[in-house]
Amino acid sequence: MVGARLQRRGVRREAADGPAPGSLSVLVDSSVIIDALRGNPSAIEVLVGFRSKDVVHSSVVVKAEVLAGMHSREEQATRSLLEVFEWHGIDEGVAEEAGRLGRLWLPSHGGIDTADLLIAATATVLGLKLVTLNIRHFPMFSGLQRPY
Repeated sequence: MVGARLQRRGVRREAADGPAPGSLSVLVDSSVIIDALRGNPSAIEVLVGFRSKDVVHSSVVVKAEVLAGMHSREEQATRSLLEVFEWHGIDEGVAEEAGRLGRLWLPSHGGIDTADLLIAATATVLGLKLVTLNIRHFPMFSGLQRPY
């Protein structure tokens, strides 16, 4: 089971603390989580690799996206995998940053939705590197590349 391979080890940091100083912390988008749940070996390898180095972060928006697409037969595996992430909520700072990103990028990239703006804002506010397969949804991150 994917979640079992990624279970937390060591001291748990509070999500509000943000990434550890000097760490290469990442915020994982739903595209990678869904690939892992589908058994994609590359997605699993990427998540295991990140997990072995640091806490793996994500947004509650991503959690909602994953749970909304979950079938009842997938619930145990899905919830097991979701347990390995530090989840970050939407606060006023994230909302403000999402609004700023929307004003900046929506005129030229109309396909970006509010969920993607909130995910991007969470990564930006927390100083995390975004890991996604949906590069076109996140033009605000120059040099963003697919992890596999």
